[in-house]
Amino acid sequence: MLPIFDDQNRYGMSFLRLMIYLLFIPFFLLIDPNLPVYNYYLAGFAFIYVVVLFVFPRLSDILNTLIPLTLIIDLCLISLLVFFNEKYLLALSFLYIIPIIRFSFNTKPARALLGTIIVSSLYLSIGIINNSSLLLLIVQVVFFFITAFYTRHLVKFFQQSYFQQANQDTLTKIHNRRYFNHMLTRMVRDEVPFCLIILDLDNFKALNDTKGHHHGDYVLKVIALIQKECTRSYDVVTRYGGDEFAIIMPRLTKSACKAIAERIRNSVLVSPKLLSYPNITISMGIASFPQDALAEEEILKKADEALYKAKSLGKNFVCVYQED
Repeated sequence: MLPIFDDQNRYGMSFLRLMIYLLFIPFFLLIDPNLPVYNYYLAGFAFIYVVVLFVFPRLSDILNTLIPLTLIIDLCLISLLVFFNEKYLLALSFLYIIPIIRFSFNTKPARALLGTIIVSSLYLSIGIINNSSLLLLIVQVVFFFITAFYTRHLVKFFQQSYFQQANQDTLTKIHNRRYFNHMLTRMVRDEVPFCLIILDLDNFKALNDTKGHHHGDYVLKVIALIQKECTRSYDVVTRYGGDEFAIIMPRLTKSACKAIAERIRNSVLVSPKLLSYPNITISMGIASFPQDALAEEEILKKADEALYKAKSLGKNFVCVYQED
């Protein structure tokens, strides 16, 4: 998950906790003037607790360094309120939404399931101790699981939507430069060998000037599709900018990479979708990590040099970087 999404979740949980504690518990205390005095102590502690976490959201990271302390506090506070108010057991069970949603966010499905089982076990135990109706307890536990699974579904959906919006080129539907930079940095950092292809369309400006940008957009989409069809599922195909594309091909030799590049180049030449654009060809430059370079800027520079050489040969060439 991306860091921005993590920050939003942390703030969202603090806000949810604040709203539930501050809006629900005061009304609960007003329901029955004969509630035991320790309910007010618990409410006072909860008030201070949620306000501090909301004002200082980074405090959650400090408290959860070794163990999920805020989650434990939530479970303890809610369980104490439920245990000491058996008459309002069903109403107070609503508070367990806080740890259930917390378990369902930023966790794997198995952990979300385990967390919901823990919450359900606590609630069932308290209900059985207080001789509550078993049927009502089971219905509430079913509600807990529905809440957990639906929250997981929403989290997955929004994560996928966020990823697409942040990392996908809107025109060609392949990865954008942001994602390319992220993957390039990651692979260099992890020292994963790869080949980098920089691909540039020949005579593209003339196409835009003579036939219009809608024709240029169509050509870009077709060439992006050809690259996807000619590469492996785990290769990183990106629109680097304008009419320039970049492909990261992990654990591939230069010779194998050049063979794939030639396949892409030939596919562009014979594609039925591009027969109306005979002047559109592609030039490609290839460099490899760590053979040709050890840093991100350097590998990009070497691939660009190979691309420049392909252009200088008359375009429609694939050139592999070589030391002079």
